[in-house]
Amino acid sequence: MIRETWCIISENSFDETDHFNDALRIARTLVLEGQTGEPICIEHRGRVIRQMVLLPGGNIAEQEIE
Repeated sequence: MIRETWCIISENSFDETDHFNDALRIARTLVLEGQTGEPICIEHRGRVIRQMVLLPGGNIAEQEIE
């Protein structure tokens, strides 16, 4: 059986989980802990499916990538 894994990637870290909702939670936490403009990506099956970045003022910009 193939394991469904989502990878969370930044300049300084790599993490993985078996659940998409956990990947979103981890990525959002990393964005808030990171620096403004540093992208955090969620990858699934070798493709980046979502990217997040911290904006000035503390908001998170999140983009789905198809």
